[in-house]
Amino acid sequence: MYLDERSNSLLKEVIGNPEISNARLEEKYQLSRRQISYSFKKINDWLLEKNFPAIKRTNSGKFIVNPVLIELFTETIEPSKQKYIPSEKERAVLILLMILSSNEELSLIHFTSVMEVSKNTILRDLKSAQNIVAKYDLTIVYSRVKGYDLSGTEWNKRKLLVDVLQSVFSIYNGESYIEQIIEIQGKEIQRLKAQMEEVETRLHLKFSDERMKLLPYVIAIISKRINRGKLVSNPYHIDYEELSDTKEFEAAEILIQDGKDIPKAERLFLTLQLLTSNVLSSQFLTKNELPQFIQALRDSLDLFEKKAVIVLKDKDALLERLVLHMKPAYYRIKYHLTTNYSMIEKFSEEFDAIHYIVKDSIKPLEEYIGCSIPESEVMFITIFLGGHLINSGETIQIKKKAVVVCPNGVSISKLMENTLRGLFPEIYFYNALSVREFENFNREIDIVFSPVPLQTDKQLFIVERFITDFEKVQLRQRVMKTIFGLNSSVINVNQIVDIIGKYAKIEEKQGLINALQDYFSIQESDPTKQKQGCYLSDLITPETMVIRDHVDSWHDAIKIASEPLLNKGVITKQYVDTMLEQYPTMSPYILLRMNIAIPHASPEDGVRSIGMSLLKINNGLDVGGNQKIHLVVVIAAVDKNQHFQALMQLMKLASTSADIKKMIQMDALDQLYELIQTYSK
Repeated sequence: MYLDERSNSLLKEVIGNPEISNARLEEKYQLSRRQISYSFKKINDWLLEKNFPAIKRTNSGKFIVNPVLIELFTETIEPSKQKYIPSEKERAVLILLMILSSNEELSLIHFTSVMEVSKNTILRDLKSAQNIVAKYDLTIVYSRVKGYDLSGTEWNKRKLLVDVLQSVFSIYNGESYIEQIIEIQGKEIQRLKAQMEEVETRLHLKFSDERMKLLPYVIAIISKRINRGKLVSNPYHIDYEELSDTKEFEAAEILIQDGKDIPKAERLFLTLQLLTSNVLSSQFLTKNELPQFIQALRDSLDLFEKKAVIVLKDKDALLERLVLHMKPAYYRIKYHLTTNYSMIEKFSEEFDAIHYIVKDSIKPLEEYIGCSIPESEVMFITIFLGGHLINSGETIQIKKKAVVVCPNGVSISKLMENTLRGLFPEIYFYNALSVREFENFNREIDIVFSPVPLQTDKQLFIVERFITDFEKVQLRQRVMKTIFGLNSSVINVNQIVDIIGKYAKIEEKQGLINALQDYFSIQESDPTKQKQGCYLSDLITPETMVIRDHVDSWHDAIKIASEPLLNKGVITKQYVDTMLEQYPTMSPYILLRMNIAIPHASPEDGVRSIGMSLLKINNGLDVGGNQKIHLVVVIAAVDKNQHFQALMQLMKLASTSADIKKMIQMDALDQLYELIQTYSK
């Protein structure tokens, strides 16, 4: 008996978060109550078959998970190796791996033998595989002589190869599938892993666990393709001088078997695999290698500060960490080797405001690289800045000791660490570790947080890489109960239901009890609930708006725009004077989409409370270059967070040319406010 993907996912979820409710499972996995009940019956049958305790439920619907299952989760939670049948999507990537790595002509029989499904099923899977390769400008072709193959450039096939291997690793028992398909012995992989460790030593860095696991197989398959005469060309005109001057180019020698001569383009491709690999740490920062690149990063951070109206603390330390991440990202972006990370969809919901401003601040970096930065790479920059903002100003009370263990690169592990630091101020956190580093970690710890199962005798909490506010509450309650013995269930729901029953007819008593228990478990002591950000219409109101036909100068515009905030006591005269000093002329750095100027200073320069004020200049103000502005918004920020939501709404307004034109034509404050309200939802 084996577990299907749905049952397997539900089992992982409940073992990792026993407090989760049935309603939450329905919402998260888009399943009906009947589907969930069916899956848990299947799960318990599977557990009992293996002589493990079943998952039980209380009368209120809560899950009861036997501690023995934690050990099961880390060792045998997946279905048995022999019985597991890959899904259609999984079979599609396995077929592609076979095509990319095979030394012989492939027919349907080869595919059915490995997948253990019918020919008709394989034909459907080939259509799914065709949809995948189309994104790489490739086509699956077939001939009786050559069998199944891929048509397209070798460069695109190599890009597909790396992504396919990553996908196969995510399949249950994926590494065994890879070894079976590419017909490579374990000794050969161990030899390649040893070479990768030698590369780490040569370069004074540590690759992420995922990259360290992946690269030996990438190199093994590339070697097979080279031996078959399938050589890569240079479609993006790779700069040989640029790459040959790197330490990675020298280290690539280690990966070339027996000193074998290979074409220059192939050596460059191997170098790119090292240059584009995520790293966890580097002993030496490469400030002398890419000084212009580092300056472009600094300029982007400066621009972020101006657009976000904040001052980044410890900016030099942030820049060094960003360089560590962005050096491989630079080569990924320049040579179009970026991978689309599925995990960032959930992330973008939480940091939408920061991400919006980051995208508006990376122009110096894009100009240096010479192309636009893909969305997934921008998201990782947002992770860095979001994590840095979370960490700024933190104080630690040393009590229990914890560590975050993540197999991903430095970006995600750092964000997880900073998120959990903020969620548990009563716990001391060591710096985040990779799985390999954790295996050799000998400091005293009490708690381990990780998105993957680990072998440890410490209290392990399985945590998603990016968690919602709801999941933060559930995690905090679980940790506080397990580690500190604090049970937050202080409200007697049954008594509440009895009181309701005296005054109203209850159709389904148990359902009401379950719903109330879920509600109070969310509402109680929510440590993640911070002061909500303000809407744009909360700050820019008719009382904080001014309309003038004309102003004499840029400085007059700042003074007039500041008057409503001065009159309300939101800012002091010092704040206005500081803005006049900082902006002797209208700087493009404070111009949103070339439509709205946002002069501002630091909170310590005279901000008493959060505020914004708007000046509309009917005839416009000439700011040079045959350009006029009609809208000036003075921003008074008290911290890094409260004004973000309003600022994002203001940026969206500035990006909507049609509404900007409407504002310029309006002559009444209530009209302006009505339009602003449409951006405050």
